[in-house]
Amino acid sequence: MMRRARTAVLLLLCMLSLTACWDIKDVNHRMLPIVMGISYGEAKKYRVFIQVPLPYGRKLISKVHYEEADTISKALTQIDTNIEAGIDFMHLQLVLFDRKVAIDGIRDEMAYMIRSQHMPTKALVAITSQNIEQFLNHTGKSIQTDGSALMNFFNKNAGWSPEINLAYLWQTFGAIHSDTQDVTIPILQSGKSTMMEFVGSAIMSKEKMVGEISQEQSLLVNLYDELFQGSVVETAHQASVSIVNCDNRLRTSWRDGKPVLNMRLKLSLHLLENNGNMTEQQIENALSEAMEVRYKQLFKKLQASKADSLGTGEYFRNKLAFSKLKQWRETYYPQLIPEIKVKCIITNTGDIRKN
Repeated sequence: MMRRARTAVLLLLCMLSLTACWDIKDVNHRMLPIVMGISYGEAKKYRVFIQVPLPYGRKLISKVHYEEADTISKALTQIDTNIEAGIDFMHLQLVLFDRKVAIDGIRDEMAYMIRSQHMPTKALVAITSQNIEQFLNHTGKSIQTDGSALMNFFNKNAGWSPEINLAYLWQTFGAIHSDTQDVTIPILQSGKSTMMEFVGSAIMSKEKMVGEISQEQSLLVNLYDELFQGSVVETAHQASVSIVNCDNRLRTSWRDGKPVLNMRLKLSLHLLENNGNMTEQQIENALSEAMEVRYKQLFKKLQASKADSLGTGEYFRNKLAFSKLKQWRETYYPQLIPEIKVKCIITNTGDIRKN
Protein backbone atom coordinates (compact mmCIF):
# COMPACT_ATOMS: atom_id res chain seq x y z
CA MET A 1 0.00 0.00 0.00
CA MET A 2 2.83 2.36 0.94
CA ARG A 3 4.57 1.61 -2.37
CA ARG A 4 1.43 2.52 -4.34
CA ALA A 5 1.08 5.79 -2.44
CA ARG A 6 4.70 6.71 -3.17
CA THR A 7 4.19 5.88 -6.85
CA ALA A 8 1.04 8.02 -7.01
CA VAL A 9 2.83 10.98 -5.38
CA LEU A 10 5.76 10.61 -7.77
CA LEU A 11 3.44 10.55 -10.81
CA LEU A 12 1.60 13.60 -9.50
CA LEU A 13 4.86 15.51 -9.10
CA CYS A 14 5.88 14.55 -12.64
CA MET A 15 2.56 15.80 -13.99
CA LEU A 16 2.97 19.12 -12.20
CA SER A 17 6.46 19.60 -13.67
CA LEU A 18 5.31 19.08 -17.25
CA THR A 19 4.73 22.20 -19.35
CA ALA A 20 1.49 22.42 -21.24
CA CYS A 21 0.89 23.86 -24.72
CA TRP A 22 -1.65 26.37 -23.47
CA ASP A 23 -0.17 29.26 -25.52
CA ILE A 24 0.11 27.43 -28.85
CA LYS A 25 -2.16 28.62 -31.66
CA ASP A 26 -3.54 26.20 -34.20
CA VAL A 27 -2.07 26.68 -37.68
CA ASN A 28 -5.56 27.54 -38.95
CA HIS A 29 -5.53 30.53 -36.62
CA ARG A 30 -2.18 31.87 -37.77
CA MET A 31 -1.23 34.09 -40.71
CA LEU A 32 2.13 33.32 -42.27
CA PRO A 33 3.49 36.38 -44.15
CA ILE A 34 6.11 35.77 -46.80
CA VAL A 35 7.00 39.45 -47.39
CA MET A 36 7.25 42.42 -45.04
CA GLY A 37 7.58 45.91 -46.51
CA ILE A 38 8.75 49.04 -44.70
CA SER A 39 8.25 52.57 -45.98
CA TYR A 40 7.60 56.01 -44.49
CA GLY A 41 4.01 56.75 -43.54
CA GLU A 42 1.87 59.79 -44.23
CA ALA A 43 0.64 60.41 -40.67
CA LYS A 44 3.16 58.34 -38.68
CA LYS A 45 6.82 57.52 -39.18
CA TYR A 46 6.38 54.04 -40.69
CA ARG A 47 3.94 52.30 -42.96
CA VAL A 48 4.47 48.56 -42.55
CA PHE A 49 3.08 45.98 -44.99
CA ILE A 50 2.75 42.20 -44.84
CA GLN A 51 1.88 39.96 -47.77
CA VAL A 52 0.07 36.75 -46.86
CA PRO A 53 -0.76 33.89 -49.26
CA LEU A 54 -3.98 32.13 -48.28
CA PRO A 55 -5.48 28.87 -49.62
CA TYR A 56 -8.68 29.37 -51.55
CA GLY A 57 -10.08 26.21 -53.05
CA ARG A 58 -7.32 24.65 -55.12
CA LYS A 59 -5.30 27.83 -55.51
CA LEU A 60 -3.80 30.62 -53.43
CA ILE A 61 -4.89 34.21 -53.02
CA SER A 62 -2.61 36.99 -51.84
CA LYS A 63 -3.68 39.54 -49.26
CA VAL A 64 -1.77 42.70 -48.32
CA HIS A 65 -2.30 44.30 -44.90
CA TYR A 66 -0.70 47.52 -43.68
CA GLU A 67 -0.76 49.95 -40.79
CA GLU A 68 1.01 53.18 -39.87
CA ALA A 69 2.76 53.77 -36.55
CA ASP A 70 5.82 55.43 -35.08
CA THR A 71 7.51 52.04 -34.59
CA ILE A 72 7.53 48.86 -36.65
CA SER A 73 6.46 46.73 -33.68
CA LYS A 74 3.45 48.98 -33.04
CA ALA A 75 2.38 48.79 -36.70
CA LEU A 76 2.62 44.98 -36.65
CA THR A 77 0.68 44.86 -33.38
CA GLN A 78 -2.09 46.94 -34.95
CA ILE A 79 -2.24 44.59 -37.95
CA ASP A 80 -2.35 41.62 -35.58
CA THR A 81 -5.19 43.27 -33.66
CA ASN A 82 -7.30 44.00 -36.72
CA ILE A 83 -7.10 40.63 -38.46
CA GLU A 84 -8.81 37.40 -37.51
CA ALA A 85 -5.63 35.39 -36.90
CA GLY A 86 -2.27 35.77 -35.20
CA ILE A 87 0.80 36.72 -37.24
CA ASP A 88 3.64 34.20 -37.34
CA PHE A 89 6.81 35.19 -39.23
CA MET A 90 8.29 31.68 -39.37
CA HIS A 91 7.92 31.61 -43.19
CA LEU A 92 9.04 35.18 -43.89
CA GLN A 93 11.09 35.15 -47.09
CA LEU A 94 11.73 38.80 -47.98
CA VAL A 95 12.07 42.13 -46.17
CA LEU A 96 11.49 44.98 -48.60
CA PHE A 97 12.66 48.53 -47.84
CA ASP A 98 11.51 51.67 -49.58
CA ARG A 99 14.41 53.47 -51.25
CA LYS A 100 13.96 56.59 -49.09
CA VAL A 101 14.23 54.52 -45.91
CA ALA A 102 17.39 52.82 -47.22
CA ILE A 103 19.01 56.18 -48.05
CA ASP A 104 18.29 57.54 -44.56
CA GLY A 105 19.59 54.33 -42.97
CA ILE A 106 18.14 51.01 -41.82
CA ARG A 107 20.10 50.50 -38.58
CA ASP A 108 17.09 50.81 -36.24
CA GLU A 109 14.85 48.74 -38.48
CA MET A 110 17.39 45.92 -38.73
CA ALA A 111 18.04 46.04 -34.99
CA TYR A 112 14.33 45.53 -34.29
CA MET A 113 14.09 42.52 -36.61
CA ILE A 114 17.07 40.82 -34.98
CA ARG A 115 16.06 41.70 -31.41
CA SER A 116 12.47 40.56 -31.85
CA GLN A 117 13.65 36.99 -32.60
CA HIS A 118 10.38 36.46 -34.48
CA MET A 119 11.83 36.68 -37.98
CA PRO A 120 14.14 34.12 -39.61
CA THR A 121 17.62 35.54 -40.10
CA LYS A 122 17.86 33.70 -43.44
CA ALA A 123 15.15 35.95 -44.90
CA LEU A 124 16.37 38.06 -47.84
CA VAL A 125 16.58 41.85 -47.93
CA ALA A 126 15.73 44.02 -50.95
CA ILE A 127 15.02 47.66 -51.86
CA THR A 128 12.45 49.18 -54.20
CA SER A 129 11.76 52.67 -55.54
CA GLN A 130 8.20 51.63 -56.32
CA ASN A 131 5.20 52.05 -54.05
CA ILE A 132 5.39 48.94 -51.88
CA GLU A 133 1.65 48.28 -51.90
CA GLN A 134 1.61 48.32 -55.71
CA PHE A 135 4.67 46.07 -55.79
CA LEU A 136 3.07 43.51 -53.46
CA ASN A 137 -0.24 43.54 -55.32
CA HIS A 138 1.63 42.85 -58.57
CA THR A 139 3.76 40.01 -57.17
CA GLY A 140 0.65 38.59 -55.49
CA LYS A 141 -0.81 37.78 -58.91
CA SER A 142 2.11 35.43 -59.60
CA ILE A 143 1.89 33.87 -56.13
CA GLN A 144 -1.75 32.97 -56.79
CA THR A 145 -0.69 30.64 -59.60
CA ASP A 146 2.66 29.54 -58.13
CA GLY A 147 3.10 29.77 -54.37
CA SER A 148 6.88 29.31 -54.65
CA ALA A 149 7.35 31.96 -57.36
CA LEU A 150 8.92 34.49 -54.97
CA MET A 151 11.59 32.18 -53.59
CA ASN A 152 12.27 30.71 -57.02
CA PHE A 153 13.37 34.18 -58.13
CA PHE A 154 16.23 33.96 -55.59
CA ASN A 155 16.72 30.18 -55.63
CA LYS A 156 20.05 29.15 -57.17
CA ASN A 157 18.46 25.93 -58.41
CA ALA A 158 15.51 27.72 -60.01
CA GLY A 159 15.17 31.24 -61.38
CA TRP A 160 18.20 32.92 -59.80
CA SER A 161 20.66 34.58 -62.15
CA PRO A 162 24.29 35.35 -61.20
CA GLU A 163 23.64 39.04 -61.90
CA ILE A 164 21.39 39.15 -58.82
CA ASN A 165 23.13 39.90 -55.52
CA LEU A 166 21.70 38.18 -52.46
CA ALA A 167 21.61 39.92 -49.06
CA TYR A 168 20.34 38.02 -46.04
CA LEU A 169 18.96 39.50 -42.84
CA TRP A 170 21.84 38.20 -40.72
CA GLN A 171 24.41 39.32 -43.29
CA THR A 172 22.99 42.84 -43.59
CA PHE A 173 22.80 43.24 -39.80
CA GLY A 174 26.39 42.03 -39.45
CA ALA A 175 27.67 44.47 -42.11
CA ILE A 176 26.02 47.40 -40.31
CA HIS A 177 28.11 46.62 -37.25
CA SER A 178 31.29 45.69 -39.15
CA ASP A 179 34.23 48.04 -39.63
CA THR A 180 35.61 46.25 -42.68
CA GLN A 181 32.73 44.87 -44.73
CA ASP A 182 29.57 46.14 -46.43
CA VAL A 183 26.88 44.51 -48.57
CA THR A 184 25.06 45.16 -51.81
CA ILE A 185 21.27 44.82 -51.64
CA PRO A 186 19.22 44.00 -54.76
CA ILE A 187 16.89 46.69 -56.12
CA LEU A 188 13.59 45.29 -57.40
CA GLN A 189 10.53 46.56 -59.24
CA SER A 190 7.37 45.04 -60.69
CA GLY A 191 7.99 43.24 -63.96
CA LYS A 192 6.17 44.16 -67.14
CA SER A 193 5.66 40.55 -68.22
CA THR A 194 7.20 38.86 -65.18
CA MET A 195 6.61 38.87 -61.43
CA MET A 196 9.46 41.31 -60.77
CA GLU A 197 12.60 42.73 -62.31
CA PHE A 198 16.11 43.12 -60.93
CA VAL A 199 17.38 46.59 -61.89
CA GLY A 200 20.70 46.69 -60.04
CA SER A 201 22.06 46.70 -56.50
CA ALA A 202 22.23 49.29 -53.77
CA ILE A 203 25.68 50.16 -52.42
CA MET A 204 25.45 50.15 -48.63
CA SER A 205 27.97 51.90 -46.39
CA LYS A 206 27.11 50.47 -43.00
CA GLU A 207 23.36 51.17 -42.70
CA LYS A 208 22.95 53.76 -45.47
CA MET A 209 22.44 53.41 -49.21
CA VAL A 210 25.08 55.64 -50.80
CA GLY A 211 24.77 54.67 -54.45
CA GLU A 212 23.91 51.84 -56.79
CA ILE A 213 25.56 49.58 -59.33
CA SER A 214 24.23 48.10 -62.56
CA GLN A 215 23.37 44.47 -63.28
CA GLU A 216 26.71 44.07 -65.04
CA GLN A 217 28.60 45.34 -61.98
CA SER A 218 26.45 43.17 -59.69
CA LEU A 219 27.73 40.16 -61.64
CA LEU A 220 31.30 41.27 -60.86
CA VAL A 221 30.48 41.25 -57.14
CA ASN A 222 29.24 37.65 -57.37
CA LEU A 223 32.26 36.55 -59.43
CA TYR A 224 34.54 38.11 -56.82
CA ASP A 225 32.89 35.74 -54.32
CA GLU A 226 33.12 32.88 -56.85
CA LEU A 227 29.35 32.76 -57.47
CA PHE A 228 28.65 32.19 -61.15
CA GLN A 229 26.58 29.12 -62.19
CA GLY A 230 26.25 29.68 -65.90
CA SER A 231 26.32 33.46 -66.27
CA VAL A 232 26.59 34.81 -69.81
CA VAL A 233 28.98 37.60 -70.78
CA GLU A 234 29.12 39.26 -74.20
CA THR A 235 32.39 40.23 -75.84
CA ALA A 236 32.49 42.99 -78.43
CA HIS A 237 28.94 42.07 -79.51
CA GLN A 238 30.39 39.24 -81.60
CA ALA A 239 30.78 36.37 -79.19
CA SER A 240 29.16 35.15 -75.99
CA VAL A 241 30.47 32.73 -73.41
CA SER A 242 29.17 30.88 -70.39
CA ILE A 243 31.25 30.88 -67.20
CA VAL A 244 31.55 27.32 -65.91
CA ASN A 245 34.26 27.79 -63.30
CA CYS A 246 35.67 30.70 -61.33
CA ASP A 247 38.79 30.84 -59.20
CA ASN A 248 39.65 34.10 -57.43
CA ARG A 249 42.94 34.30 -55.52
CA LEU A 250 43.67 37.30 -53.32
CA ARG A 251 46.87 38.49 -51.67
CA THR A 252 47.32 41.59 -49.55
CA SER A 253 50.28 43.78 -48.70
CA TRP A 254 51.24 47.35 -47.82
CA ARG A 255 53.09 49.77 -50.05
CA ASP A 256 54.15 53.23 -48.86
CA GLY A 257 51.58 53.06 -46.08
CA LYS A 258 48.76 52.12 -48.46
CA PRO A 259 46.91 48.78 -48.62
CA VAL A 260 47.43 46.76 -51.81
CA LEU A 261 45.04 44.06 -53.00
CA ASN A 262 46.48 41.65 -55.56
CA MET A 263 43.58 39.93 -57.33
CA ARG A 264 44.05 37.05 -59.77
CA LEU A 265 40.76 35.92 -61.28
CA LYS A 266 40.67 32.86 -63.54
CA LEU A 267 37.51 32.13 -65.53
CA SER A 268 36.82 28.90 -67.41
CA LEU A 269 34.44 29.47 -70.31
CA HIS A 270 32.24 27.63 -72.76
CA LEU A 271 31.92 29.31 -76.12
CA LEU A 272 28.24 29.79 -76.99
CA GLU A 273 28.32 32.08 -80.01
CA ASN A 274 30.92 33.44 -82.37
CA ASN A 275 29.31 35.61 -85.01
CA GLY A 276 32.48 37.42 -86.05
CA ASN A 277 35.95 36.56 -87.27
CA MET A 278 37.57 36.45 -83.84
CA THR A 279 39.75 33.49 -82.95
CA GLU A 280 39.46 31.76 -79.58
CA GLN A 281 42.62 33.52 -78.40
CA GLN A 282 41.22 36.91 -79.42
CA ILE A 283 37.98 36.22 -77.57
CA GLU A 284 39.91 35.21 -74.45
CA ASN A 285 42.10 38.33 -74.60
CA ALA A 286 39.17 40.66 -75.33
CA LEU A 287 37.12 39.31 -72.44
CA SER A 288 40.11 39.37 -70.04
CA GLU A 289 40.80 43.03 -70.85
CA ALA A 290 37.12 43.98 -70.61
CA MET A 291 36.73 42.29 -67.21
CA GLU A 292 39.85 44.01 -65.85
CA VAL A 293 38.51 47.42 -66.93
CA ARG A 294 35.11 46.68 -65.37
CA TYR A 295 36.65 45.63 -62.07
CA LYS A 296 38.79 48.77 -61.92
CA GLN A 297 35.70 50.90 -62.55
CA LEU A 298 33.81 49.01 -59.84
CA PHE A 299 36.60 49.48 -57.28
CA LYS A 300 36.80 53.17 -58.15
CA LYS A 301 33.07 53.61 -57.61
CA LEU A 302 33.02 51.70 -54.33
CA GLN A 303 36.06 53.52 -52.96
CA ALA A 304 34.55 56.91 -53.84
CA SER A 305 31.43 55.87 -51.91
CA LYS A 306 33.52 54.55 -48.99
CA ALA A 307 31.54 51.33 -49.19
CA ASP A 308 33.57 48.11 -48.99
CA SER A 309 30.94 45.96 -50.70
CA LEU A 310 33.54 43.38 -51.73
CA GLY A 311 34.71 42.96 -48.15
CA THR A 312 38.37 43.63 -48.97
CA GLY A 313 38.90 44.97 -45.46
CA GLU A 314 38.42 41.46 -44.09
CA TYR A 315 41.76 40.50 -45.65
CA PHE A 316 43.55 43.34 -43.85
CA ARG A 317 42.15 42.74 -40.36
CA ASN A 318 45.27 40.87 -39.26
CA LYS A 319 47.48 43.62 -40.69
CA LEU A 320 45.87 46.49 -38.77
CA ALA A 321 45.87 47.21 -35.08
CA PHE A 322 42.45 46.63 -33.53
CA SER A 323 42.20 50.32 -32.63
CA LYS A 324 42.64 51.27 -36.32
CA LEU A 325 39.95 49.01 -37.76
CA LYS A 326 37.34 51.74 -37.28
CA GLN A 327 39.38 53.93 -39.64
CA TRP A 328 39.24 51.42 -42.49
CA ARG A 329 36.36 52.97 -44.47
CA GLU A 330 37.38 56.60 -44.01
CA THR A 331 41.18 56.40 -44.15
CA TYR A 332 42.57 53.18 -45.56
CA TYR A 333 39.94 51.89 -48.00
CA PRO A 334 39.93 55.04 -50.22
CA GLN A 335 43.71 54.58 -50.57
CA LEU A 336 43.44 50.89 -51.51
CA ILE A 337 45.49 49.97 -54.59
CA PRO A 338 43.74 47.16 -56.51
CA GLU A 339 46.07 45.20 -58.79
CA ILE A 340 43.74 43.16 -60.98
CA LYS A 341 44.58 40.43 -63.45
CA VAL A 342 41.84 38.41 -65.16
CA LYS A 343 42.63 35.32 -67.21
CA CYS A 344 39.89 33.82 -69.37
CA ILE A 345 40.27 30.34 -70.85
CA ILE A 346 37.84 28.74 -73.28
CA THR A 347 37.71 25.10 -72.24
CA ASN A 348 34.85 24.01 -74.48
CA THR A 349 33.92 25.30 -77.93
CA GLY A 350 31.01 22.89 -78.48
CA ASP A 351 30.04 22.59 -82.14
CA ILE A 352 30.82 26.24 -82.94
CA ARG A 353 32.48 26.69 -86.35
CA LYS A 354 33.92 29.80 -87.92
CA ASN A 355 31.53 31.60 -90.27
